[in-house]
Amino acid sequence: MANIIRRQQSERPRVRSTRQPSTLQEMGDTNFGTLDASKDGLFVTFNNETNNFELLSADDLLRAAVEDNDVADQFIEVLEDNINLGDVVITDIDGGTF
Repeated sequence: MANIIRRQQSERPRVRSTRQPSTLQEMGDTNFGTLDASKDGLFVTFNNETNNFELLSADDLLRAAVEDNDVADQFIEVLEDNINLGDVVITDIDGGTF
């Protein structure tokens, strides 16, 4: 018969720090890089594919908003209310060649 000898393991106290992040950069799910003047004016967005918060320019944000070819009706109404096509002056139109 085999003898089994088991040593009693000492219990180690398990202490975990629960300090809340005080800035966005301290959060574990951000991908901002170095925050400096070059990142000014960018929007914080959440990327479902990477599960991280990222920074996007206004152009990239609008492109992402219309990827499904469905722009919110309320957004279109605001544009229609604020853009007067009579004020749009186009001086040079290139129609291409036929």
